[in-house]
This record gives sequence, structure tokens and C-alpha cells, in this order.
Amino acid sequence: MKIALVGATGNIGREITRQALSRGHQVTAIVRRETDLPAELDGAQLAVAALDDTDALAAVIAGHDVLASAFGPRPGDDPTTVATTSAALVAAARQAGVPRFIMVGGAGSLEVAPGVQLVDTEGFPDAYKPVALAARETLKQLRAVDDLDWTFYSPAAEIGPGPQRGGFRTQAKNFLVGDDGHSRISYADYADAFVSEIETPQYLRQIATVAY
Repeated sequence: MKIALVGATGNIGREITRQALSRGHQVTAIVRRETDLPAELDGAQLAVAALDDTDALAAVIAGHDVLASAFGPRPGDDPTTVATTSAALVAAARQAGVPRFIMVGGAGSLEVAPGVQLVDTEGFPDAYKPVALAARETLKQLRAVDDLDWTFYSPAAEIGPGPQRGGFRTQAKNFLVGDDGHSRISYADYADAFVSEIETPQYLRQIATVAY
């Protein structure tokens, strides 16, 4: 498959790129400025496009099977860029005729009880709330999209470095915790699930998640 990926040089994006390449997919890494890709992404093609330039994005993703996004605001950035960037990517996918859009979502939008999202629960960390609320707005926008096959793929509440060990679970809509009461996933296992969702879609036009 031909996968266009925004955010390929971030922690999650690097793993998605590496695993997609290892499975024989063609990956175009979309960056905002000319740069050298990390050595572990050798084999990916580089494309430069501003993330608020729909025409430029459409030009570089034309001919791809999937547009994927691992975009996340950098420290100090306005968290609402999550929603505005995703809207620009959806517009570019439409313009380019790319039928599938999948993005790294946020755990805060998962439900812990019917109609109750994690971000609205007591004790949700204040430091993460602005980004979580911006991600929820993005999901709200996506739910109005009926002409693309999209997936809002949320990692567990805790995601970080670690081995690719497998044994994770995936499901739609609801927050997942392990037997120890924690919600965790490594970058590597999240990327494994993400690329598998690209290859064999299970959660079209849904929010889904992966955790141990």
C-alpha cells in the first residue's frame, strides 16, 4: 500500500513508519520543512508541505491509498492545532481523492461509562486537558465526515518507549485498562496495531483504542 504520513519524525510516527516499511508498504513522510529523515526511516520518501496548505497537501498525497496522521502539537503550541490540522488533512484527502484517513487520537475521548468520556472524569490531569479537549473537538469534526473512511485511533492513557511484545487488545469506543488497573501501551505495539488497522480496517468511521 502507499501510505502518506504526517508526523513521521515524532515518537509515534517513527514507529508507524518503521513498521509500515518493514511490512513492505511505501511510505511518504510529509514534513513542514526540508529536513533529513532519521536513519531508522531509511526507505521512506520525503515530501514537504505546510499543514495548513490544502493544495500543497493534496499534491503530495495524490495517488496514495491512505493518509495517516501522527501529528501532535509541540510544547508551547496552541493545542487547537490538532483540530485545525486534521480538518486541513481531511480537505486535502478529499481534494486528492484519497479514500482513507486514520489519525492518532487521544485517550481522553474514550468512554469510561455510557456517554462519559475520560477527559470529563474527576482527576483527569489538568496538564493534559487542553490537548485532550482539542482531540475531542477533532473527533466531533470527524463524526460529521461521511465521504471518507476515517478512524480516530487512540492509544492507551500511558504510551512510551518499550519493546514490541504483542498481547495487546483493541476495541471501539471504550477505555481499556489492564488487570493491574492501568492503561498502557508502548510506541512499538501501538504502531503495530495502527498499521494493522491500515491493512485490515476494523474500525471505519469510529474511535478505537489499543492497550495491554
